[in-house]
Amino acid sequence: MLEIVDTLVIRVRDRAAPTERTSARPSLTTGIPPPPPEKTSDLDTIAAKREVILVDNVGVGGSTGSTPSAIQQVSLDAIDFIDALKPPRYDLFDFSLGGQVAQEVALRRPWQVRRVVLAGTGPQGGVNQRASDPKVLASALADNPGPDFLFPFFKSTAPSQAAGTEFLQRLSQRTTDHDAPANLQTRDAQLTAMSEWGIPDKSKLVRLKRPLPAHPGRRRRQRHPDAPKNSHLLAKYLPNAQLSIYPHAGHEFLFQYAAKFGAEVNAFLDD
Repeated sequence: MLEIVDTLVIRVRDRAAPTERTSARPSLTTGIPPPPPEKTSDLDTIAAKREVILVDNVGVGGSTGSTPSAIQQVSLDAIDFIDALKPPRYDLFDFSLGGQVAQEVALRRPWQVRRVVLAGTGPQGGVNQRASDPKVLASALADNPGPDFLFPFFKSTAPSQAAGTEFLQRLSQRTTDHDAPANLQTRDAQLTAMSEWGIPDKSKLVRLKRPLPAHPGRRRRQRHPDAPKNSHLLAKYLPNAQLSIYPHAGHEFLFQYAAKFGAEVNAFLDD
């Protein structure tokens, strides 16, 4: 890990020798940090062909400070970090709230961002994105989610629940260098930020010009039953968008289909 200006922590995933990479351009994840590295992580597949930089944004994981309660501020913090690295061009890969951050970064830095992968996310003011589903709120706001941990992230079908259980088991494989757990300030700030993101502003979509794939799960039980509709909205309004649907998948589809998703991301970034 490398600490930047006492606020941001990065982790570099680079499992390929420089001569084996298909791209010298880094891919950055900037919002909600992915789970710890696992043997079957989608990041392993992606990092086999390119440098991947994982960013713990302000107040999250190993980074200090208070988590912002607005997506716009989170994106500005991410840009501060990117400016410290000084990459001339880069790709963005972000999930959930991070996908909202990626949209803001791409809007603010169109001359730097080449391609963006948006996973499990939606446009600002999408369908029912105001964080108001009582069942999801009860799970998200519980101090100890217990056995309901899988509910917001995996579908209720047997294949999806089995994949969720395997995902939890893989998390235990990492025995060192754990991120600090999110505190209540981070939870509440991110919930506020996501709810504010639900206020409509479709003008942002039409201003995005980067090639972007949108990856939802099918019939997901995530924050609201309309999550796949938001991925279709992204694909409709974003130029050159590619939409992928994964069966029997919930919000955490990219960990359920880690190898397949990673290979698809590499193909998109290599194109």
